[in-house]
Amino acid sequence: NMKQGNILPHLRAPDNETIVVCALPSEIPEALPEVVLFTGVGKINASYSLTRYLTNHPEIKRVINYGTGGGAYKTEMGKLYKCTTFLQGDIDCGDLCDGPGITFGDDVAVSGVINFGDDGLTVRTQDQFITDITALDMFEHLMHGNKFNIVDMEAYALAKICASMGRDFHCYKYVSDDASAEASGNWQENVAKGEPLFYEALQEFHGYKHSV
Repeated sequence: NMKQGNILPHLRAPDNETIVVCALPSEIPEALPEVVLFTGVGKINASYSLTRYLTNHPEIKRVINYGTGGGAYKTEMGKLYKCTTFLQGDIDCGDLCDGPGITFGDDVAVSGVINFGDDGLTVRTQDQFITDITALDMFEHLMHGNKFNIVDMEAYALAKICASMGRDFHCYKYVSDDASAEASGNWQENVAKGEPLFYEALQEFHGYKHSV
């Protein structure tokens, strides 16, 4: 039994049109937002969970994704970053289209890079936990000389579903490791440390308020 003084205050969304989405409970163990959708790890789990949720909850207009990621370029471990550009790191349809990262046959709006604004970093999403950044191609044809900043395992899938279903998408990634040989140990050690930073962002930028 929790004593009266120890009840954690929840963070309440400003309306019933906003949902926080996260892959794993271990990433936000305090689970302060009153409504959190945990999708599981990877693009398929993320796609299934969010599509099912949005279909059952047509009132949702905006999705706020939080999760951990590996720092690739121009990021620091231990910091929270707003992300607005998303790449599909696994797909390569060869000569059927203009290069890796483009899904052949898709509507052009969602076949390659997906943007939800231009004031955030670039996330590359893959179904592998990355321990060697230099082994990944740079997507120069998509990136116009830029490099991706963070690697993760869900954000592109969530962004694509929001783009396809007409929902707004906001994404925050806490850099828990540097996608190196030490990445898995770093991730396990740091997985929960970004939670307070994310809650600050929810309050500052998305109108979340404390309630008991």
